[in-house]
Order: sequence, then C-alpha cells, then structure tokens
Amino acid sequence: MKRSPTKILVLMLTSLASSVHAADLVQIANAAWSYDGTWRAARMSWDADQQLLVQGRAALFPTVSASYGRYDTERDLKDLGVTQEFGTETTTVQLTQPLFRVDAWYGYKEAKSSTDIAQANFQQARQDFVLRVAQGYFGVLRAWDTLVSAKAEEKAIGRQLEQTQERFDVGLVPATDVEEAQATYDLTRVNLIVAQQQYDIARDQLETLTGQRWETLSELKEDLPVEGPQPADMNDWIDKARAQNPQVLAARFNSELTEKTAKRQLGAQLPQVQFVAQYQNANSIPEDNSATGFSTGVNPDSDTKQIGVEVTMPLFQGGGLNSRRKEASLRADAAVYEYQQALRDIIQQARSAYRTVESDALRVSARKQAIRSARSALEATQSGYEVGTRNVVDVLNAQQALFAAERDYANARYDYIINSLTLKSTTGDLQQGDLAAINQWLSETDTLNIYQPDLEGRSDALVPDARY
Repeated sequence: MKRSPTKILVLMLTSLASSVHAADLVQIANAAWSYDGTWRAARMSWDADQQLLVQGRAALFPTVSASYGRYDTERDLKDLGVTQEFGTETTTVQLTQPLFRVDAWYGYKEAKSSTDIAQANFQQARQDFVLRVAQGYFGVLRAWDTLVSAKAEEKAIGRQLEQTQERFDVGLVPATDVEEAQATYDLTRVNLIVAQQQYDIARDQLETLTGQRWETLSELKEDLPVEGPQPADMNDWIDKARAQNPQVLAARFNSELTEKTAKRQLGAQLPQVQFVAQYQNANSIPEDNSATGFSTGVNPDSDTKQIGVEVTMPLFQGGGLNSRRKEASLRADAAVYEYQQALRDIIQQARSAYRTVESDALRVSARKQAIRSARSALEATQSGYEVGTRNVVDVLNAQQALFAAERDYANARYDYIINSLTLKSTTGDLQQGDLAAINQWLSETDTLNIYQPDLEGRSDALVPDARY
C-alpha cells in the first residue's frame, strides 16, 4: 500500500522522537536510586547506624537526672497514743561523671567498630545497587536478543518444514524427513514461548526496580571496547580486593568489635569510680490532726547537698560475669577466623572474576567468528542437501547451530559487561560513575520499543537465505 508523504513524515518524526527519548542506563539508575526499596533501606540503616557512636560515647559523659516525689505518711506514736499524718515533697537533682570505667571505654570502642562495619556494609549495598541496575537493564536487552533469535529460528525451521513437505509431496524425500522437520519445528515453538516468557519477566523486573514503565531502551552498539581487565596484572586486582573489599573490611571491623567486647566484659569485673554531686530539697506538709489534739510539722523542711566519689565493684552474680567474659573471648577468636576466611574468599573471587572477564573478552571475538563459520557451514550443508549428499537432519542441525552461535555471541557481550562490573566490585571500587562509562556503549539510534517491539522485522533480518 502506497503511503502519502504526510504519513511518511509522521512516521519519520515518530521514529526520531522514539530514538531521542529512549531511556539509557543512567536514566534507569537515577530512577532506581529514589525508588528501589533495598537501596533506600540501606541508606536508612546507614543513617540509623551513625547513632551507635553517639550512644557509645554517652557512657563517658556526665549524666544528669532529676526526680520528684510526693508521699503521704501515717506515723503511730504508741507511747503518746498519737497518730501523725503528713505529706512530704522531695525534689532531687543528681550529676554523675564517670572517672574510671573500663567497661564504658571499651563500650565506646565497640560503638566505633560498629559504625565502621556499617560503613563497609553501606559501601557493599551501594555496589549491589549498581550491579542490580546493570543486570536489570541488560537483562531486558539480553532477553530481547534471545527472543528475536528464537523467532528467527522458528521462521527458518518453519520454512524448512514447508520445503520438505513440498519435496515429500512430489516424492523427492521420504516421510521421515518431514517428521524430523516437524519435530524440530515443534521444539523451536516451545523455545519461542519460553523466550517470550523470559522477556516479559525481565521487563517486569526492570519496572519493579525503578517503579516506572519504560517505553524504549537504548541498545548496545555493535562495536564494544572489549579489551579485558585493566590493569592487566591479576595481582593488582587481588591486592586492591584484600585492602578495599567491603565484605573483607566488615569482617575485619567485626573482629575488632568482638575484641573490644571481650575487653568490655573483663572491665565489667573491675572497680568503677564516678564523681557524684546531688542536691535534694524536702518539704513537709502537715495534716490536720485535731481529732487527736496533736498537730505539728514532724519533718522540718531541708536542703541537702552532697558531693563525693563513689566506688563500686561487682563481687558475685551467680557466675554470670565470668561466663560473659569467656563467651566474649571465644567469639573474638571466632571472628578472627572469619576474617581470615573472608580474605581467602575474596582472593579467590578476585582471581575467578579476573579470569572470567579475561575469558569473556576472548569469547566475544570468538563467538563473532563462530557465527560466520556456522553460516558458511549452513550454506555448504544446504548445497549438499540440494544435490543429495546431505539429508534434512543435517540442514536442521546446521540451522540450529547458526542460531545458537548468534545467541552465544549476544550473551558473551552481556556477560562481559556484567562480569567486568563484578570484577570491579571485588575491589570495592564499583560506583555509579561506572554505569555512566558503560552508558557510552549504548547506541543513540538503535532502540528497543519495550511494549511494542518489532519482533517480526528484527527476526527477518536474522533468518538465513530463504532458499530453504
């Protein structure tokens, strides 16, 4: 159908607007920053944990308390046969300043270590957020590429089935060829259904992460700067991971915390010295004792001032003090082993991540070459099928190998991106700025319309020669 110039212009402008306003990785990250519940909870927890240091330090500072009491008293003077009733108001203000409190000092040190742990956990949460954003964004693109490939494979196998059926109708091939083609086509239909499901799930997960419905996403450029880990020396990554990885730092700070806890429990068995200053005002309120013929202020008003030093020391609490000291000491030893294991684990993770990215960089170029090889093999197999040296099973296998190679190539590119971020996270260096750098790898013209994707057009471009 011929389209008018006006309609063509509208379509061009619509396509241009879709391209210009396509969401990219930075926009997704900004939306997730203010919406993702896990990240917002981590920020609130970080703010809450900052109060631990204030609470730990408070035990070293003066404490001021005030109290007021109103009491009614009835006193029987048996020798005089008199009953006195009177009220008393007592106001007390007390200041206490610790002078020697080993347990309070190490309690403050505990709070400082707890704050350090919170800082490390917050840094880990930030890195996890960056990874979630990248996985959510590229998860949609990965699922889309898989869906396009599955659709193209279904079309290609469907065409092969039609041609095989035509050849069978004229007696050129046996019925088994038709059955083989039909079975393969049915399998591709199943794969297409699964791919569509996975795409829908990935799209929903991105919406859950950001709280927004996205119409278009920028796709990856064809040429990526795939150069492997930089710096290229594995030991540089390992050294940085040992020194900066948030999980290692948290384990180290936890070891320090448990050590301080053990010393605090030991200090709880030592004498405690504190300065005390107290002021107390007591007022007597006489009651009417006319019935007994005796009425007087039995307790004169008084002001009492006290200043001095108190020394206290726990002697025995049913064995609880010594038990808590032993428990804290054992937990401190356990935390040391946990820290040592965390170091071993991060060294292994850094090595594994480095080698994975190194392999991914090689796999991208190898997978691209594999597509060319699979296409050439398919053409040769098709030619052999036409002259009778190959059967339909060979053609079907060659077609599936080509589409598998295309999917492997797409997955290799996404694996390289995600695994590169994972490697950087082992060193504690992963930041939102890394998403901005990867954002430069996205195309300004190639976009995915998430809810109205051009599946037919995109898959047609992947279908091999229509001869089969």
